[in-house]
Amino acid sequence: MKIISLTFSLLLLVSNALAQKDLSIAQAQGETNISPFTGQSARLTGVVTARIRTGFFLQTPDDKADSNKNSSEGMFVFTRTEPPAEAEVGSIVSVTGTVEEFRRDNEPFALTITELSMRKDRDELKVISKSTPLPKPVVLIPTDLMSNAVDNLEKYEGMRVQIDEMTVSGPTGGRFDIKNFSSVSDGAFFGVLKPVPRPFREPGRDVREFVSAADKDQFKIDFPKAALFDANPEVVRIDCNEQLVAAPGQNIVGHAQNRCDVPAMADVKNLVGVLHYSSGKYTLFSDSDNKATVTTSAKANPLPIPPARQFVVVGMNLENFFDDKDDPAIKEDVATPEAFARRLQKVSFAIRDFMQSPDVIGIVEAENLAALKRLAAKINADSVAAGKPDPKYEAFVIEGNDGRGIDNGFLVKTTRIKVLETKQLGKDDKYKNPNTKDDNFVNDRPPLLLRASIDDSKSGTPFEFTVVANHLKSYLGYNDAKLQDNVRLKKKLQAEFLAKLVQARQTANPKERIILLGDFNSYQFSDGILDVIGTIKGKPAGKAEVLNPSEDLVNPDLIDLVDVIAAGQRYSYVFDGNAQALDHIIISETLRKHTTGFGYARINADYPETYRNDPNRFERFSDHDPAIAFFTMDDMTAGQKP
Repeated sequence: MKIISLTFSLLLLVSNALAQKDLSIAQAQGETNISPFTGQSARLTGVVTARIRTGFFLQTPDDKADSNKNSSEGMFVFTRTEPPAEAEVGSIVSVTGTVEEFRRDNEPFALTITELSMRKDRDELKVISKSTPLPKPVVLIPTDLMSNAVDNLEKYEGMRVQIDEMTVSGPTGGRFDIKNFSSVSDGAFFGVLKPVPRPFREPGRDVREFVSAADKDQFKIDFPKAALFDANPEVVRIDCNEQLVAAPGQNIVGHAQNRCDVPAMADVKNLVGVLHYSSGKYTLFSDSDNKATVTTSAKANPLPIPPARQFVVVGMNLENFFDDKDDPAIKEDVATPEAFARRLQKVSFAIRDFMQSPDVIGIVEAENLAALKRLAAKINADSVAAGKPDPKYEAFVIEGNDGRGIDNGFLVKTTRIKVLETKQLGKDDKYKNPNTKDDNFVNDRPPLLLRASIDDSKSGTPFEFTVVANHLKSYLGYNDAKLQDNVRLKKKLQAEFLAKLVQARQTANPKERIILLGDFNSYQFSDGILDVIGTIKGKPAGKAEVLNPSEDLVNPDLIDLVDVIAAGQRYSYVFDGNAQALDHIIISETLRKHTTGFGYARINADYPETYRNDPNRFERFSDHDPAIAFFTMDDMTAGQKP
């Protein structure tokens, strides 16, 4: 048996050797996203243009490139670990391996990367020459990215490219360390080529959800009025840290540290690097000697102080607001005392100096009442120390069902606002999980209701209003085949719960002034699967528009204030370079005549993650921008003609 096994192995090696093809890089890439030689052994020759942790990039020298503009002249060679020293930038090498199409398991909607997979025990790399000039980068132009196709840059995959000028659409990200209230840059941001406008998440189903064109066509047949979101293929991701760098006369010594910590709407010029596909986007890995220039005028300007008869209501996501006390009931991140003190200082600064101490702040992601009380005390003390009146904020939190222990709460300025009632809603409501058949809570973070009033010396009658703070289910698992049925059902049930809640209150008291606020984790329009906000407002998308429709449960309809501001301001969060509204303030018709303004405090979403490290600036205390609504006790329609 050993002789037979050895003979078979030898035959397999001979077979593989005979099957190996000498291909040009363009041939191996082909004219589409999928290589015509997938699964086959090949030998490629080219100049090494860049190195990363798991491989290197190979490109045909300019004088050897073919005339086919639809096939890339670059290829990623996957080595699994740091590439061999022979694969030095500027060396022309020949390398053998297997042509493969790679996609990460956790990125089901990403395109595949055409790569040459090289194994040390099987394949070889030979150096033909050194110190070769790198191929001239292809200059990307807006029309390259405006083809309305998710694979619009496939023809340049693996090649050196250049962006002359771009506008940042998504700031540099990073890793947020809750325990130390600090962040480390990941060196990656998103942008569009000038003069392409800032990209927004648009209505409809993401086209990347469809496995084939036939699936997409069938969806449009089944849901003829449904919109399709093109996933904004004009967005390019820039990664300044991915390439490995070398010291003179040495091999690789580490990663580039050109971290490119840039805010949204900054102008960036002269970016050069290799084009890869990473994190679901075409990504330019900028050269280690990055000479790009950044111009920005980004500055968070404080809000105006409202007039005496106005009051201000805010919805604010504090993003994992965990304190420095260990709660044995949950497995939370416990901050150090120094870190939590810095966090309190930063949030206090933002509330006092930027938002001018709003009257009611609906809080999302507070760990507990004790943590929020410490924030209230910090704001009060800082106000007095700065020579301002003491707002006498009081904190309200009621524990919910969330596994991480984050809850909804309120900060109320008691010098102006009288608290009439606080009440948690729907904590015990359950439904049957369609995957596990277990009984799950409908509301992980149950809505928290506040009834309040403000003295009105003009009328002599207190002006009463009701605020409900919300934090609905996120999109995590929304398109995961194993989780999506439950995630979609939970989001639908949460929307219907709120719609029924509002309708019951409107029926009981048609004059009640109701404000819903918080992180609804849903856009202001249908996403083709659900219409969460439409359901809550009383204007749900119909059966021809969404996969899982809801009935109309609200009358009179509510008003989402996101809909009444300028289109370019309809966002509270930035994801993969796309601006989108997840945080809303939704009001009852009874408040229309008392509403004077709405907007977002631009202090978080547009700023790089590393700004979190500075407690003396209010930018980036969270990843969401606070939603702010301005109301007046006066009737704005009084005296107007009907």
